[in-house]
Parts: sequence; C-alpha cells; structure tokens
Amino acid sequence: MKLKHKLKRMKSGIEDRSDQHRTVIPDQETDFSSIGFYPFYLDGEVSYRRKREYPVSESLVTRMKTVHRRWQELHHHAHPLRFHDQPESLLFFDTETTGLASGAGTKIFLIGYARLVDHTLEVTQHLLTGPEHEQAFLAGFLDDFSASDTIVSYNGKSFDWPQVKSRHAFLRDRLPLLPEAGHIDLLHAARRFWKDRLPSCRLSIIEEHILQQKRTNDTPGSLAPLLYFDYLEKGDPLQLAGVVDHHDHDVRVLAELYVLLAEKVLFPKRAADAKELSVSARWWDHLKHPEQAAPFWHKVPAIHLPAEELLPKVKHLQRMKQYEEASALIRSFPSPSAVHYEELAKIEERRLKNTKAAYEAVQKGLQLNPEPVITAKLLKRRQRIERSGASY
Repeated sequence: MKLKHKLKRMKSGIEDRSDQHRTVIPDQETDFSSIGFYPFYLDGEVSYRRKREYPVSESLVTRMKTVHRRWQELHHHAHPLRFHDQPESLLFFDTETTGLASGAGTKIFLIGYARLVDHTLEVTQHLLTGPEHEQAFLAGFLDDFSASDTIVSYNGKSFDWPQVKSRHAFLRDRLPLLPEAGHIDLLHAARRFWKDRLPSCRLSIIEEHILQQKRTNDTPGSLAPLLYFDYLEKGDPLQLAGVVDHHDHDVRVLAELYVLLAEKVLFPKRAADAKELSVSARWWDHLKHPEQAAPFWHKVPAIHLPAEELLPKVKHLQRMKQYEEASALIRSFPSPSAVHYEELAKIEERRLKNTKAAYEAVQKGLQLNPEPVITAKLLKRRQRIERSGASY
C-alpha cells in the first residue's frame, strides 16, 4: 500500500478515536527498549524517543562560555557562526533519512539533537517506527523545539532542514507550527578553513583530522537507509542499533566542532597557521567588518602565504586607509605578478598621488606579458598617467 493511502487511513482512524492515549503492544515496547527507545505520549499519540546524557569536560564548557561572551561583545557584528541567546539554546541537530535525494520519496526516520545542560550534553533521538507513525514522530520532535533555539547542523541548511520542512508541510494540518529558528550550518565554515587540505569535508574526515578523534566499530552513515529498510522488513529494532549510535555520536561531535570553528573566527590565537588566520580575516572583511579582520591580518606573516593569498590583505589595508602599508606589502612580494603590479599602480596613483611610482608599476606589469584583460587595464592606466602630463 502506498504511503499516501496509509496516512489517509491513519487520519481517518485518528478522527474516529477519542483523545485517549494509544495503546502500545508490550512486546513492541520491549523490543525498542533493547536499543534504548521508550514510548513518548503526546496528545493521545505515541512516538519513540531515546534520551542520554554525556559528561562534558570543564574545558569545553569554559570555551563555550568564552565564545558566548565574545559574541555578546560583538553584538553589532553579524556573522554566520554567531548565536544570540545562551549556549543552552544551541540545538546540535542531525537526521537520518531513507536516501540522499531531496524528492518526495525520501523520508526522515531518525531526528536527533544535543543540548548543553550544565556539564552534560543531553542527546535526544526520535525514531520513526513505521511510516504510519510519522505524525507522532514529528510531533514528538516539535514538542521539544521552539523559535528561541538555534539549530547547529552539518549541511542541514541544504538537506536536513528542508527535509523536515517538507515532511511537516505534508502533515501540517495535524501538527503544531514549525518554529522559525536560527540556523548555523558548520559545513560552510569547515569548507572555508579546510577544503584545500583535506580529501573531503565529510564530518567523519573533519572529526579524524581536525578534532583528532577516530571512531572505532562505527556503522557508516551510508548504510543507514539499508539497515532501516531491513528493520521495516524484519521488524527487529536491533537492526538499527549501529545507526542510532552513529547518529548519537554525530550530534555530539557538532558541539565540539562548533566551539572550535567559533574560536577560530573570534580569537587569532586559536588559528593553527597563517592559512587559517587569513581565512578568518577574509571572512570578516567579506562581512564588511574590517576592524575585526585587522588583528587576524596583523598576525599573518607574509613569508608563510603565497602572494596570491596576500592580495586580500592588501585590499584590507586599503579599506583601513593604510595605503602606505598596502604599497609596502606588495613591494615585499618576492615575485609580484602583473595583477599585483596593477593593484600597486592603482594605490600609488589614486591614493598616494605618486604618478611616477604608478607609472613604474605599470611598466613592470607589462614586462610580464600578462593575459589580455590585465594588459588592457595596465595600458589604460598608462595612457591616463601620460595624459595627466607625467613623463618618465
């Protein structure tokens, strides 16, 4: 029977019933308790939920509080990693689905999230025990979620949350409203920092190479759909034990990854190298907060980055009206390119009013036989300098 027809039957059954709690078959309840899930009753419906608490190191709690204080100090500065409320409002969120496509056939069967509560991470997971229970499954999650929460996910903006919204829209007449909460997606930040140095930015790769944590006896997330279909066919919840534990681990990793990424954009001393310093600096510059970028750029040693990656620092210095420093930085490059000479000529002519230095920069750039676009820019600038009456 198609899912649509099953849900229709479920709806008619609900309408005919009183508001009494649904009964749960004792054997079924016992089976799900074998993987830590117990029935959760809500408005006469039942969902299956697992709650676990994990101790958190004093170091992680202190770091989270430090990050929170710094975001409060920067209350006028927007940033994709910023949250506004207390750390307890962060919802480290992930789902497991029956596939990676975003079509109507893809269903969420596991929703999980971790919250920081005092010195513990409280992990809550909701399990869809069968397609006919989707209403109760989603209602159980919505009962624990509000607009004051801030979702922290890994690719959640593109995949997980749209899936939640899609399934909610399908059952919206029988569910509470879906709150409009803030959302921080760590995948985008991870790519900024590490896409050039890691084989991929999958969460497991980040965990191993950046957080220095390697999982053992883990069930790969890629097997989750197959194991869930096995469970639906055989009715044995133990089929899902590895998937549930993998998912539980994922949401806890997000808490550690968030703190690390936030520290890297807030505190220059947390950068691992010049590359990470420049990533944070360029991010702040892109958000039009050059004053926040300045301490990061200040710590970037020119000898540790190629000239191409130092050009954003040149532009930053110009935003800060430090034109002499911008000119000196370009001149310090061991082998400036035609693009660098074109930028140097622009600074000398427009900002420092030194047409002689600008003309010399143009000539040096042209001697490098640059590509046509840069050549055209250099020639145009030379013509303008010559028309101004400067002769060299």
